[in-house]
Amino acid sequence: MDKRAERKAFITVLAIFSMGQIAGSIDAAIALIGQAFGLSSAMTMYVSSIAALASVAVGIAIGFIAGRKVSYRALVFFAGICVLVGGLVPFLVNNYALLLVLRAIFGMGFGGMMSLQNTFAALTLSPEKQATALGIGIFVGYGTNCVLQLIGGFLADISWHYVFLNHLLLIIPFVIILVCCPKIPMIPSQKEDEKKEKTKFPPAVIIMCILMALVGLLISPLLIGCSFLSANITLSATVAGIVAVCFSLGCMVGGLLYPTLYKKLGRFCFTCFLVIAMIGVGGCALARSIPLLCILIFLGGMGFSTTQAGAMMVTGMTTQKSQVAFASAIVMACFNLGMFLCSPFQAWIGALTGDSLYIPLFIGAGVYLICAVFFLFYRPFPNHTTDREH
Repeated sequence: MDKRAERKAFITVLAIFSMGQIAGSIDAAIALIGQAFGLSSAMTMYVSSIAALASVAVGIAIGFIAGRKVSYRALVFFAGICVLVGGLVPFLVNNYALLLVLRAIFGMGFGGMMSLQNTFAALTLSPEKQATALGIGIFVGYGTNCVLQLIGGFLADISWHYVFLNHLLLIIPFVIILVCCPKIPMIPSQKEDEKKEKTKFPPAVIIMCILMALVGLLISPLLIGCSFLSANITLSATVAGIVAVCFSLGCMVGGLLYPTLYKKLGRFCFTCFLVIAMIGVGGCALARSIPLLCILIFLGGMGFSTTQAGAMMVTGMTTQKSQVAFASAIVMACFNLGMFLCSPFQAWIGALTGDSLYIPLFIGAGVYLICAVFFLFYRPFPNHTTDREH
């Protein structure tokens, strides 16, 4: 691949990341949507969690058919259209059931993009460029989400409908994908003996699946509920947008700091990540001022992104190369499934305790502490010294 083609492939990867890390793009308006339809906080959460469920199904499906049944370009175009349709059409909707359908379409889109991020980087870039593309891609992805949340907060002060107009910005990366997307050859048909050859996932991957499912379940009351937390302090949707942005900023900073933290802490890095998440989640349940809430939700985002990066790194180190893509998809599917189960989880906690907002945060902090202690004794990486050379 010549330099111009590789440059276009690099830009395509960044554009895919910018359309694949946008699950929180309407967080600032979720409380307003619930008020408009007269819903409980737990029921309102389905506006976000239904998108997470759709992303699970589509992400796994794309992992099976990409390059085998359907071309990579066709799939990334399809995912982009779903993002734009599911993101923009709700501006015109006044029916909650139809809104959920459109949010599911939106989830199909960003779930498809999420599953194609690493695939495009691995299949279109040289090994020297892949690490750079993935690192910058994570930063760009969370940065895009951050901008969408901030703009969404301002728009939501006009009306909850207007928050969906922030997705107009995503036309830019979609056009970049249409113009720059490289053509990737289809995968040759496997022989029968290769199809029959199966390898079980190592225990470390199973543990990463469980960890990410718990992270998805227990970080969601913070991520999705940040508008409710800020609404209990101030009614400004703009402020709610700023609070939501702090989570994305924490994710961005966590992604940048991950390599340094891993190098310094080695096998104990997961304990550090989970303690940070515990402080962020548990602290938000106690915060009664916007500045403090912003700091704590920032820590929650930092703990989340570093844990996610660590889980994907462990998956790559402990899984055969032929299985890395599918194993990574399963790990992320577990995370998104946890996000979907957040709504019934909060409803159940609310039915038991009468509090579906703050009690789940305290439970999350407790579970993160238990997990942090677990990783004091369990070594997720095969060997930290050789890991650095991997």
